Amino acid sequence: MLINKRYFTRINLINLLIGLIPLSLIVGNLAININIILICLLGILIYKFDIFIIEKKKYQYLIYAFFSYLIVVTVISYLPLITNDISKMFPYHTSSKEDYIENTLKSFFFLRFLILFFLLNKLIENNQFNLKLFFISFAFFSAVVAIDIFIQVSFGRNLLGNTFDYRPTSFFGNESIAGGFLQKFSLFFIFLIAFYKISEKKKYFYIYISFLIFFMAIFFINNRMPVLLFIFSFYIFLLLNKNLKTIIFSSFLIISIFIISLEVNDKFKNSYLSFYGNAKQILLVAPKLFLSKNEKGDIWNNYIPENIKGPDGIPLCKNNINITCVPANDSELIHFGHGYTIIFNTGIQLWKENKIFGQGLKSFRVNCSRGKNTSCSTHPHNYFIEIMLDTGLIGLVLIYLIFFLLFSDFLKFYKNNLNLDSKLISLPFFLIIISEFFPLRSSGSFFSTGTATATFLILPIIIGLLNSKKFREEQTTISE
Repeated sequence: MLINKRYFTRINLINLLIGLIPLSLIVGNLAININIILICLLGILIYKFDIFIIEKKKYQYLIYAFFSYLIVVTVISYLPLITNDISKMFPYHTSSKEDYIENTLKSFFFLRFLILFFLLNKLIENNQFNLKLFFISFAFFSAVVAIDIFIQVSFGRNLLGNTFDYRPTSFFGNESIAGGFLQKFSLFFIFLIAFYKISEKKKYFYIYISFLIFFMAIFFINNRMPVLLFIFSFYIFLLLNKNLKTIIFSSFLIISIFIISLEVNDKFKNSYLSFYGNAKQILLVAPKLFLSKNEKGDIWNNYIPENIKGPDGIPLCKNNINITCVPANDSELIHFGHGYTIIFNTGIQLWKENKIFGQGLKSFRVNCSRGKNTSCSTHPHNYFIEIMLDTGLIGLVLIYLIFFLLFSDFLKFYKNNLNLDSKLISLPFFLIIISEFFPLRSSGSFFSTGTATATFLILPIIIGLLNSKKFREEQTTISE
């Protein structure tokens, strides 16, 4: 996109701050919030109220509706709890009025992402968004994190001297989010080649090699979901380009890496076997949770179907005084198992208390202590459940309608656009969004600072690019 030749301008400054977002994500929430606030204030200073008007009205109305509804439902849900005696309303509830006041204020502070959304759209509409700088910045910091991961895995310490216990965390300290960071933002390194004038064959070769290198980095981190989502993104890219030979070769290569790694490393083997078991259980159990009542469920630790066998082939329920055997075809009990299934059940059962309207922002952690067979956490570890719980079916429809409209617009763009470079440049944004909104994945909190920054940074850019004639014209010029 257009770069102003005068270096010290407000537009160049705002592009620089946007380019520093990946560094902010690495440093932490305080840095992210400061950066986002500076971007929003500078954007309002430049565009004033025009910032809230975009060409594509359907997205404008939907995003307005979602943010407005989030505030309204939070205030309505929490106001009675702030003004009344909570102990009388919920005798077994551990939350305080301060929790509800804090979450109400956070719903208003969440508006910073609404401003970010409209600002990025406005920059693209006015041809003032430095797209190449954006790619270079995210590509650079992704490469640094990947190199740091390889160093930490090889020598036990990263560039800052940080060690790790179970999985390498690079610059993220105690947070195991390096895999998620690379799964999303390494795509800008992979598709950065679209900005440079080389043959189509060389571009695809660079893309395949880059995918493989970052796949290995994410795999070594041992964050299972980012590994699967990264592979998922790769195959979406291959399917969009209809390269059957590459799909077959890539499948063979990835499967080979998996098998070899699992055979030589017991940690990886146990980790992925556990992940497979939990994923299989979630797929089987999750649909039942929406239809069952909470009290019908039982935790796997105490109830085991008779036909479930251990690694030695002996039924798990035999000779164990801590568990109870139940019929294999028992339809009355839902066996939650370990990990996310219990948390998913908690979120779903709480959602059933107010299916249409929801219970307000971050309601999971202040309500999860109610009910049987529940497990408390800061969030339900699934975007779909969290949005559904906090904003009800109304909020869920609003946000996923944006996703489906974007999905439709992208496919039309990709099918009708003959310019390879503009396709490749749009791909990382699309792949990130489709991975983020995949409903069956485990995840962090949708309303957390890091996730919201990534979502409402990527979403407006892809919307703006898909509808920008100037973007397509400039990429044609670059390719010539």
